[in-house]
Amino acid sequence: MKENLNTFIRIMFWTVNEKLQSIKKKVILKSSHNDSSSFNMRKLTASSLATPIFHRRRRDWRDDQYLIEDCVRSISSEKNKDTNDKQNKKLFLDLAYEIESAGYQSNTTALHLAMWIREQLVILGAKHGGYDLRVHTISIPSNLNEIILKKEKELSSFQLQNGNQLSLKHLFPDPEIRSFALERIQLLHKGSLLAYLSSLVSSERDSLDGESATIMDLIHICEEKIKRRGLKISSTFQANEVDMWVPSLKLGVEVRDALSTDNRQELIELIENTIRSKRAKYIALVCPDDLSDLIFHKWRELEKELSSINLSVLRIGDFGNYLDKLLGQN
Repeated sequence: MKENLNTFIRIMFWTVNEKLQSIKKKVILKSSHNDSSSFNMRKLTASSLATPIFHRRRRDWRDDQYLIEDCVRSISSEKNKDTNDKQNKKLFLDLAYEIESAGYQSNTTALHLAMWIREQLVILGAKHGGYDLRVHTISIPSNLNEIILKKEKELSSFQLQNGNQLSLKHLFPDPEIRSFALERIQLLHKGSLLAYLSSLVSSERDSLDGESATIMDLIHICEEKIKRRGLKISSTFQANEVDMWVPSLKLGVEVRDALSTDNRQELIELIENTIRSKRAKYIALVCPDDLSDLIFHKWRELEKELSSINLSVLRIGDFGNYLDKLLGQN
């Protein structure tokens, strides 16, 4: 009886063990299949490309605060302790502490430090193919204070033909408007105040002709990002097609300065018509950086709804990274 019981236990143990091994193999195979499928079918969406908006552009003084605080944490972290010289690290942290003590709002030092940080993040992203401030950090130069002071002087005035200087404080007495102007000068015109003033006049002229200055601004940024990558572009502006067509990537780009449920069906038909007429492989729907998160994520549901289309809903700040990803695939 005892021998029969032992035999029964051994048989049960062997049976259970075999079943466990079989289940384990199925789980591994399923996981491997899912990983492979997700790699092959992965779309270039905002979730895989996005960095915090305040890393790319300034909407108000709070974005400067969040950015500087991010860099303080990054520079102070244990993982990045050997990236910068101790003296240079102290220089940055002291400057950040001075800004925090004085307050961020209407603080021109914070504004210009944040501008410089954003420039360094572009370099950091190019170096590593993207960045994560938990494992990467910016390099702090020993003459950081001089760099920030020089930037402030360069962006706050320009030389007239008669030798006099025209200050931004004279042009834009309101501190908030002046901060906004500085951001636009840096973002779109590489620090040139003259180019910015010229663009304001052109934009006003376009708006008087019936064009939307906001939408034209977004289209201009998209065109610049495409051209900088050596890609040819065709701007159609036809009612039944997307705004831009990039033949070499088979990419259609539709730019919207606002998204609403009223034009949802019209947009879907426009995208589908572009795919039929152009045989598009990719479609990018580009919207402003400052579009609310609620509206943005609501519109990203289109990516799932139009699952047969390789559609990516993107903020304008992610568009350059999106193009780089496409170029890497082609």
